[in-house]
Amino acid sequence: MKAYHAPFADELLASWHARRRVEECGPQQVATHAVLNRNAEWCHPDINPTKAWLKAASARFNVSTSELNACALARRYPALPPDFAAWNLAFFLGRPDETGPAPRLRISWCTRCLADDFAAGRPAHIRQIWVMAAAGFCHMHRWPLDDQCSACGAGQWRFAAPPRGTLRMICRSCWRPVERANSATLESAQDSQECWDCVIGLETELLNAVRGKIPDQFRFNFTSASHLINAVRDICRLLTRRNRVPPRSDTALNSFKCPALSPARTEVDFLPIDTTFPLATATLAQRRALLGAVAAIIQPLRHIGTTLFGQGSDQAIDIFIRSVEGSALDNCMAEPKRWSPSFRSQISAALDRRRHKELSLRLTDQMQRLCLRNDPPDALWRPRQAAPRGRFAQASRQPSGNVAQG
Repeated sequence: MKAYHAPFADELLASWHARRRVEECGPQQVATHAVLNRNAEWCHPDINPTKAWLKAASARFNVSTSELNACALARRYPALPPDFAAWNLAFFLGRPDETGPAPRLRISWCTRCLADDFAAGRPAHIRQIWVMAAAGFCHMHRWPLDDQCSACGAGQWRFAAPPRGTLRMICRSCWRPVERANSATLESAQDSQECWDCVIGLETELLNAVRGKIPDQFRFNFTSASHLINAVRDICRLLTRRNRVPPRSDTALNSFKCPALSPARTEVDFLPIDTTFPLATATLAQRRALLGAVAAIIQPLRHIGTTLFGQGSDQAIDIFIRSVEGSALDNCMAEPKRWSPSFRSQISAALDRRRHKELSLRLTDQMQRLCLRNDPPDALWRPRQAAPRGRFAQASRQPSGNVAQG
C-alpha cells in the first residue's frame, strides 16, 4: 500500500496531523487547536500556523516546514477574512480570552469525495474547502456537503485504521463510515441539481474573491473582491437578524424557502442568529439557505430567483427589501464605497419600486374611501346598464318630435 506521509495539496493541516497520528500511534502528539500569540491574536494551525507548531510537526513526522506551510489556508486564500471560515464560535468578536474555549473549525465533508478516496486506495482526508463558510457544496462533484452521519444523525466522527484497507472516517456513535450518502439527497438529486448549480456559481466567485481575484464582471459589473465580500456579509446579517416590527417573521431568511438546497432537513423555519457574522457560525443547512438567498438577491439574473424559489415568486431583491428592516438597510447604504455601484443601483431601483407600489396602494385606498363616503354601498356594486348599439343608439340620441316642437 502506498504511504502518504506528506499532506495532500488540498488537505487541512489538522487532518494531515490526525491521520498521521493514527497511522503511527505514537505517544507524542502535537497540539492542533488554536493558540494565542504574543499580540493576543488567535493562531489556528490550519489558517496561520506558528513557527513552533511547524517545527514540532516537521520533526515529529519528517516533513519539511515549507511543505507544511504551503498547505495553510492563509497561503491559498490570501484575502480570507476570519468570518468566511466556518467556526464553532465567533472568536473574532471582542478581545481574546485565554480562559475561554479555543476556537475550532466547523468541519463538513463530501460523501462522494470520501468514496473516491476509498475506491482509489487513498486515506480519507479533510479538504480545505470543507471548512469554508462560503461553501455549502462540493464543487468537484456538485454535491451538498454533510456534517452528520447518514445512518444515525450524529455529528461526531474520527479517523480509524481498519485491519485491511486505507484510513477511513467513521461515526463515533454507530461506527459506520461517513461516506454513505443520505437517502433524501440521492432521491432529490436529479430534480435539485439546477438549484445546486445556481448556488455553486456564487460560491465559486466568493472563493475567488477570498483568493484576491476580481469577480466575473459579466455577472457582477463594476464589482471588486472587497465589494462582493462586504455585500455577502451584510446581506447575511440582514437576513438572519431578529425583526422587531410585527407581524413579520422572526427572521427575513424564512422568506426565501428552497427545500432543494437541504433535502434531508425536516424543520420548516430557521431561527435568527444574533451575531455580527452569521455566515461563520451558521449550521450547514442555514449556510446553504443564506448562500441561495444571496445568489438570487445579488445577481441581476432573473432565472436564478425563479429556479430557486419558483416561477410565481417576486424578484428576490424585492422580497429582500420588503422583509428586512429599513433602518438597517439605510445604514448599509450610507457607506458609498462599501457595496459596488451596480448593486447599489439595484437596491435603489428596488426601493423606488416599493415606494411606487406603496403610493399606488395608498391612492387606491383613498379613492375607495371617497366612493364609500359619497355613494351608498349598494351603488358601488350595482351593475351598470349596457349602452344601446346600432340604430337603437341613434334613435336614443335623436330628440323626439314633441320635444323639438316644444
